[in-house]
Amino acid sequence: MNSLGNILLSMHAIYITLIVSCFFVILLSDEDELHQYAINKALKLSVVLTILSLLGYSFYMLASGNKFINIHVILFGIEGLSILTLLFYYLELKGFSFTLKIKNKKITNLLSTISIIISILTTLSMIFRLKLLANPKGFIRYDELILFINFIFISFMIPISPKIKQKFTREEYKKNEIYLKKNFNIFLLIYSLFILSLIAYVIYRTVIL
Repeated sequence: MNSLGNILLSMHAIYITLIVSCFFVILLSDEDELHQYAINKALKLSVVLTILSLLGYSFYMLASGNKFINIHVILFGIEGLSILTLLFYYLELKGFSFTLKIKNKKITNLLSTISIIISILTTLSMIFRLKLLANPKGFIRYDELILFINFIFISFMIPISPKIKQKFTREEYKKNEIYLKKNFNIFLLIYSLFILSLIAYVIYRTVIL
């Protein structure tokens, strides 16, 4: 690394130290319920944005076949988490609240249908090794990349989808709660088995073959 690179890295390290120090002061301070609510919401938003950004970078590196990670990217990830949390925290205290919710059930059904179709098509493409979505330069195929992104999208969409609001009696509410828990556990089991199968397939293709 040349002298200019050393200087930039040192400056970046100093800058991120200051930012993270401010972040820790706000995060670990004992405040009232309003401040706790604001920091919790700000932290949730900043974590989502930071992880999505780092995943996007990681997927790009995998698709392009580049296995060398720049240390600045790691610093930018920590820096982004800290800055975004402080920014959202300040805005939340000022009355600017950020909430992402899908209110229209038809949109949720449409997105779910598209996601299922994408999952089926990309899975078939992976099984039959279609050349259309091959990626000779990268570590993963394009269909694998699309499938990974689709699963992240599903996990992102579930909590922001509209909830069904109906008036139930106490007995109906208990029955409905048991029914929902049962279906959710079944969905979670199927989802987990699919993910494990996908991981096993990727390991088999990359290590054993």
